[in-house]
Amino acid sequence: MSSNHTLLLTILVFFLGSIFCNVSPAFGSKTHADSWIPVKNLNGPKLVKIGKFAVGEHNNKANSNLMFDKVVKAEIRQGYGIEYNLTIVAKDGARNDKPKTYVTVVVYDQFMDSSHLVSFKGPIYV
Repeated sequence: MSSNHTLLLTILVFFLGSIFCNVSPAFGSKTHADSWIPVKNLNGPKLVKIGKFAVGEHNNKANSNLMFDKVVKAEIRQGYGIEYNLTIVAKDGARNDKPKTYVTVVVYDQFMDSSHLVSFKGPIYV
């Protein structure tokens, strides 16, 4: 690839990142992407979808049988993708146990329309 193509590609990536990810050198070192923003509507379809995704991915990786119940706390942080920090309630489908609380982080890549489970911890006791 010639240096002109490389320069053009670099400019294009920076430009698209500035538009779609709200990233700009004008913000300095502290941006809105540095902090979690609480989500008030815990029953929103996107949060429920992300919560169910996290439980499904955890079940696949841990060979477990958790069943998603609800989101009890949610925060988001925007960067390259949207990070969801969710506190969820789920119960073990194999047993008739009481629902338990778990904390999970999922990254949603809006450009690829895909999600990735970053962590799934619990049960935790609140």
